[in-house]
Amino acid sequence: RYEPESLNIKEGETVRFIIENKGEFVHEFNIATAAMHKAHAQEMQMMVDHCVLEPDRINLEAARNMQRTMGHGMHMEPNSALLEPGKSAEIVWTFPKHAQLEFACNVPGHYSSGMVGKITLTH
Repeated sequence: RYEPESLNIKEGETVRFIIENKGEFVHEFNIATAAMHKAHAQEMQMMVDHCVLEPDRINLEAARNMQRTMGHGMHMEPNSALLEPGKSAEIVWTFPKHAQLEFACNVPGHYSSGMVGKITLTH
């Protein structure tokens, strides 16, 4: 789960997020639309299929191999942090106008289990 479970942010505002994984498994914090999360979930499943994502760790050797052979695998995007248990990361994000965004974990099974939060943008 996320804490807080939802966010109220002004359109155009820049927010610095400090993300901590206090769980026992690998988790993600990803800012996107619902459609973008759905597309990204397929990439995350590929990471599991190629042994990059293990339940409690990120296999960096497998990630480098996937990046080298497929052009994807290192999970280095400005709107997302993928974290092993006990790790933390920072994301600085400027929120657009008129967007319907949410934050979610796209590790297979996590989004569908409710690991998603609403972002409400205000004027």
